[in-house]
Amino acid sequence: MSELLAADNLTKSRQAFIELRERILDGRLPAGTHLTLRPIAKSLGVTVAAVSEAVRELVHEQLVDFEPNYGAKVKRFDAETVRSQHVLRIAIECEAIRRCTQNIGPRKLDELQALAEEVDRLADVEENLSESRRRDFEFHLRVAEQSGVPSLAAVLRSCHLVRLLAVDTSLPGDPLTVPNRTHVELVEAIRSRDVDTAEQAMRDHCERSLQLQLRQTFGTIGL
Repeated sequence: MSELLAADNLTKSRQAFIELRERILDGRLPAGTHLTLRPIAKSLGVTVAAVSEAVRELVHEQLVDFEPNYGAKVKRFDAETVRSQHVLRIAIECEAIRRCTQNIGPRKLDELQALAEEVDRLADVEENLSESRRRDFEFHLRVAEQSGVPSLAAVLRSCHLVRLLAVDTSLPGDPLTVPNRTHVELVEAIRSRDVDTAEQAMRDHCERSLQLQLRQTFGTIGL
């Protein structure tokens, strides 16, 4: 019986971990939010012990900070951490798109095109931040999955890509209003079957995302 209870608690803690991780990554739990165990457990329909275990996993994933006598809160990324994460992202995504350009078949490419059009529509027209980021995340993972190297997608997930996606809110006269490579343009670069063209398109796309996030979060620009 105790083994069954332990297994059930592990399942509930995993469910709590996945839900809290999702809320952190999509912004529903912003940086600095305190994670109070009992209210979270009640909202998720699990035990306090399950939430406690989930929070420990989130600390391990570096999404949450924990201080004795103070508790757990969603981790704040400083500018240097954001830069470092983006450098890792750029390295992964550039290699992923090079291999995707070589390996993706016509049907998968058409599916990627449809997804790219949806992402750009969400960002440019509907201004639905949460859904835009979710579909943006899906697009970049799809490129990595089509690289033929499963570990690229896995590592991209582990660097918390969703927290690195920035929505373009450039204003007239803003130094970042230079033309951006949209997701449709990334697909066009893949269709060219030129790996260098595709890599440069992705590099420009990711570096612009870094600039936007630094400006939106810290009011700074620059690598």
